[in-house]
Amino acid sequence: MTDVGCARVLVVTDRAPIGLELGPSGLRTARGSGGVVTTVRHAAHVRPFTWVASAVGDDLLAARLQRHPGRLLGSGDLAVRLVPLSAELFEDHRRAFADRVLWFAQHGLWHRRIAPETPERIRWLLRRSELAACRFADVAAAELHRPGQSPVVFVHDYQLYLVPQLLRARMPGARVAHFCHIPWPALSTWREAVPADVLVRIVRGLLGADALHFQTRASVEAFLSSVDELLPDATIRGDRIVHPHGSALVRARAASIDPDALRPDPHEVHRLRSDPRILVVRVDRADPIKNVPAGFAAFEHLLERHREYIGRVRFRARVIPTRPTVPEYQREMELVRTIARRINARFGAGAVELIERPDRGRALAELAAADVVLVNSLADGMNLVAKEAVVVGERSALVLSRRAGAYEELHAGAIGIEPTDIAATSDALRQAIEMPLRERAARAALMRAQVLSWTSREWLRSQFADFDEACGREIVAAIAS
Repeated sequence: MTDVGCARVLVVTDRAPIGLELGPSGLRTARGSGGVVTTVRHAAHVRPFTWVASAVGDDLLAARLQRHPGRLLGSGDLAVRLVPLSAELFEDHRRAFADRVLWFAQHGLWHRRIAPETPERIRWLLRRSELAACRFADVAAAELHRPGQSPVVFVHDYQLYLVPQLLRARMPGARVAHFCHIPWPALSTWREAVPADVLVRIVRGLLGADALHFQTRASVEAFLSSVDELLPDATIRGDRIVHPHGSALVRARAASIDPDALRPDPHEVHRLRSDPRILVVRVDRADPIKNVPAGFAAFEHLLERHREYIGRVRFRARVIPTRPTVPEYQREMELVRTIARRINARFGAGAVELIERPDRGRALAELAAADVVLVNSLADGMNLVAKEAVVVGERSALVLSRRAGAYEELHAGAIGIEPTDIAATSDALRQAIEMPLRERAARAALMRAQVLSWTSREWLRSQFADFDEACGREIVAAIAS
């Protein structure tokens, strides 16, 4: 293997940093979406790396093109190697197991499932997911043998829990880290949804890594507790887990953003601020964990109790439909539309402006122009929107769920809420609306300083430093500049 000081790093995620479409003129590429892609992509500005991700649909054609010399997607600091998955395997691995089992289980929303899977079905889906994980591990191992590639591998998120152990079996000398972007819940929450043997397999898969990273200290403690109860052959020594096949360092390393990449549309900011009404903003996916209907209900409660706000306050909500084939998400989006229509019918057209189109520039402009930003998620690994809001918004108050990982960093300036309490969220919105501009600006400055002190660059460097500690080797110096 090549010395890491002058070599590429391997990043493995389920979702690719680019999207592919087959058009009349051939394959077209666009920037990939999602919080993991947004966060990890910054690594290309720090050092060159190769990104391994799944391919399905049009992506499969691109994966086939890679078999020909010189057809690796991307070049220079960012190259992409796609993992071909059949439509059936992709559906079972990501849609059925990761998105419908793990996602709901880890966010504590198993009770919101429509026709949840039986234990037997979950075990079968785990085996399908392991087959997909083997494909990832095979491609990653092949990449590690390429000239110019370091032995360092960063695996990301809940879809790929099994990859570290599988990769370790293929490449014993690899240095592997895994970052979990979503919450790791208490064992009691896991047990509501997932059979014990499935959870044991997941935990053992993760322990193939040298370093394990979570968003918050609460997730770290929950993971350590899971290991303590489930694995009698593992020993916890501080923040290190020692097991028969090695050891893993476990740390909280909160994901962050690249402030230099935030470019609100200035014309849109000016247009929004030219409206004299107080502007409440939210930017979210229509995901049950984001709790959008409850946010609308809190706004409706506010207008009911304080009718002087009718016509003086507007709620601009950019809520993007997502995972349209998953019934729980379909139900959530319909509920969002229903309550938005109800509020406008009761309090006048335009009280709520619901926008369902993704537009990065305009979304940032809305956050920059807002008087109040609402984030009332039921559970969130981090919530990067909250961090983006405090960087681009110089005068906005942030109403933030205490269950979002970002609250751990932003609590000193945010107005904290319990997201299931509609009346309390309504009161928090009123507090934010009535807050003097000077106090709003002071709180925003406090939160902005916190985010700027821990950007995606520091986030990445901290993980390299943990590699140093976990592996006892110097690898972080190569990215110090």
